[in-house]
Amino acid sequence: MPRYTNRISIMNSVTKISLFVAFMLISANVFGQKVGNSFNKPDKSWGIGTSITYPMADIYMIQGSYSPGEHSDILCGAAFQNWENNQGRAHAYTLLLGYRRFIWRGLHTEMELWPAYNPFRSSIDGKTYTGLELWMSVRVGYKLEFNTSGIDLYILAQPGIGFGVFRDNPWPDKEKDDKAVFEPQMIVGIKL
Repeated sequence: MPRYTNRISIMNSVTKISLFVAFMLISANVFGQKVGNSFNKPDKSWGIGTSITYPMADIYMIQGSYSPGEHSDILCGAAFQNWENNQGRAHAYTLLLGYRRFIWRGLHTEMELWPAYNPFRSSIDGKTYTGLELWMSVRVGYKLEFNTSGIDLYILAQPGIGFGVFRDNPWPDKEKDDKAVFEPQMIVGIKL
């Protein structure tokens, strides 16, 4: 019975994510076409940045971006999550995959998936629960770009909501803390 319940839960999560992503992409495309205002500069398609707010939660990440057009960025990166809560400590080795769509000038929406391998050390029973997990973040933000001494820098201010989508081998009482979390995200980076 638990495996069947997990499959239903996974299917519900996948359905919600798919509907949200479709809505976000369609609405951004429709609004972006009406505005017709490009943001990305064609001479610099690549960027690399890091979060200055995540280290406060013991999450360390680096994010690369590629701009295939004037209105979007494809995101890829890596993170190590070493956060601790009342249930234990994470040691998650994480891949970042995402998409950013510019709506008007620097205003954008963003969706990131964080698949991870996380050997979670439970403080409830002292055991380590190794497993795969998937975290999703959705954000709305603004990108500021400026040039200093010939170097193109950027700052992304993008508050968002993050939530767990899937966890293989959950630790005891994990479901008590399963809820959406506010993420105050600030990324600084350089255009290449």
